[in-house]
Amino acid sequence: MDFLEKYKKYFVIGLAVVSLALMAYSSRDNYQPGPIERAFGYVVTNGQGFVMGIGDWFGDRIDFLVNMNDLHNINQQLQDEIWMMQIESARLTHVDEENRVLTELLNIHRRYSDYPILGANIIATEPTNWMDTFIINRGANDGVLRDMMVLAPGGLAGRVSKVGSNYSVVTSLVEDMSAVSAQSLRTGDWGVAQGDINLASGRLLRMEHIDPASDIVVGDEIVTSNISSMYPPGIHIGYVVEVGHMPNGMRTAVVQPSVDFTRLTTVLVVTELFVHELIDISTD
Repeated sequence: MDFLEKYKKYFVIGLAVVSLALMAYSSRDNYQPGPIERAFGYVVTNGQGFVMGIGDWFGDRIDFLVNMNDLHNINQQLQDEIWMMQIESARLTHVDEENRVLTELLNIHRRYSDYPILGANIIATEPTNWMDTFIINRGANDGVLRDMMVLAPGGLAGRVSKVGSNYSVVTSLVEDMSAVSAQSLRTGDWGVAQGDINLASGRLLRMEHIDPASDIVVGDEIVTSNISSMYPPGIHIGYVVEVGHMPNGMRTAVVQPSVDFTRLTTVLVVTELFVHELIDISTD
């Protein structure tokens, strides 16, 4: 196709020259073309039109292919631009999420500014992704000790249960063996908030040992109580989403933690131990 496009004009010029020569020859006075000349003129005339037609056809095809190639390049360029926009959008989304987490951690830090704080990143979780326990990148080398309180965006996340030189294992509030003495901020009614395997899928807590005469209701804010064995009082846990009764008459509640354990990436370790005498809350 490049050959025809390149030499098409030479074919046309050649035919034009031959045609002009014939016209000049035939223009002589009293010239009468013979049969051979008439036949040749017919062939040349029609051949010229045929060649011009072929040239135009190939020219159209070449223009079409050139345009198709241009469209392909434009399409590829647009796809590259869309891809770059998607990458940039993902980056901005990631930046927005990081800013959201950092802002919430800063708010938690300000809320509990009386306590020494150490930031930590979660570097591993359980394969089940229930976030019952997770590992952070801070350990004994950073001053972390067992039973230190761990905060996250939203409030209380759990406590340090194991310490290595450069890592620590954190047991979260929703772990079914975890328990914390808690109370309603509105009424002061208290009980024990703990993980429950039956509520694990919703990452909820069950609050038990609540006095039958308590006024705890759905929507109450739940915080750590002043009789907690390892947490200071007033640390935010979550909100009551359901209230019920046990066969022995004690009230129960289901608490939705304010920490979103499904999106947890960064936490704050309170580098201070709070050890209190645990009051016996068992029932006969």
